[in-house]
Amino acid sequence: MFLSPGEKILKYRKHYKIKQEDITGDKVSKTYLGMVECGRKSLSKKMSVIFYKNLKKIIEELGEELTITYESFIETSEEQAKKYLDKVIKDEEIANKWLVEEGILKLPKIDQSKYIIDLAEIYLKLENTNEARRMYSKLFQRITEIKKYEKEFEIFINLCAKHEKYEIISLLFNKYKDDILSNQILKRNDKIYYLYLLSLYKDKERNYLNIENEINEYLKIIKNRVVKNNCLNILAEIYIESDIEKGIELYFLILRKAVTLEEKLDTLYSLGKILINSKKNNELKNIYLKLKNIYEKKIIKNNEEKFKLLYNLGKISEYFEKKNESRTFYIEALIIGKGIEVPLKEVIDIINRLFKMFEKSDYYSLISIEKEYLRILESYEDFKPVVKLFEYYYKNYPHKMEEKFNLFGNYLE
Repeated sequence: MFLSPGEKILKYRKHYKIKQEDITGDKVSKTYLGMVECGRKSLSKKMSVIFYKNLKKIIEELGEELTITYESFIETSEEQAKKYLDKVIKDEEIANKWLVEEGILKLPKIDQSKYIIDLAEIYLKLENTNEARRMYSKLFQRITEIKKYEKEFEIFINLCAKHEKYEIISLLFNKYKDDILSNQILKRNDKIYYLYLLSLYKDKERNYLNIENEINEYLKIIKNRVVKNNCLNILAEIYIESDIEKGIELYFLILRKAVTLEEKLDTLYSLGKILINSKKNNELKNIYLKLKNIYEKKIIKNNEEKFKLLYNLGKISEYFEKKNESRTFYIEALIIGKGIEVPLKEVIDIINRLFKMFEKSDYYSLISIEKEYLRILESYEDFKPVVKLFEYYYKNYPHKMEEKFNLFGNYLE
């Protein structure tokens, strides 16, 4: 805690049950000390010497020692906070975030922004992106215009997107809309417009017609082809919810305009999901053949992208009841996904689907995947596949049911 000299006197008086007149003596009024203690009056240098000496003498008479030096005693809460924060920034180590935040509040408003930016940068170095986001949030609560803070604004917007704080993005954009459109640096940053439009879409209470109008408005400003494509994807998703034929048509248009393999794949995945839900089998077969062709050409080198491709191929082939193909795609996806950064939610979904489709002859494959599932359960608890697993044992190996109940019981407790 960062205490003023008056607060320090009050703290010691309360602890040692010292009366005000014992500190003031005959020459100073208790009223003056009371005003100092509650922060209504500053402690003069002359009075600080008198109060410190009296306090030190009283405590020593009680058989104890005043551990605080005179220099520390007269330090203001602002001076203490600055000293503490300077050390945190120099060491690049934040041991107590609550003390850091208290320190910021003790500073004059003119100094707070600089310290907040320095602390946010430390959180980023420590890879604590959520605390960095919270720190930048404090910055933009304090400033009315973003001139001179373009870099921090871009970082904050991206951190909000990373942590799916879409409501903050839309509030932030509207707060500084005029600044953004007039700022030469931010005006050219098309990703900011995309994240704003995405945040509007994520807010399901918004009127979709208004979002559609805003997307069309910003599509006139956006120059970057990839960002423009991403905005069209938002528009397509809006259409899917209101007019599915129009949405599918727009997705096929996006697919035709796609240049990179990554763009094509993302659009194919979206189309695959929509066409499965809408049971449009002819169009879905076309998507499946395109994805399978990409898989067979072996042009994808990145394992995370391979995982996504295999996962989507597995789902479409499962929909078409191509059981052997689907099982092969899912198992290969699990093998590739092991040990790399892939969404565990999707891994669990694959395991759940495999447990559902395994036959008695797949026992050894099941055992292998069961071990992987148990490993994942140690850090990611999703017990939906357990039901399918028990169904498999009940149907094919009922004598193993007790053993499996005991095994998974350790995780279910």
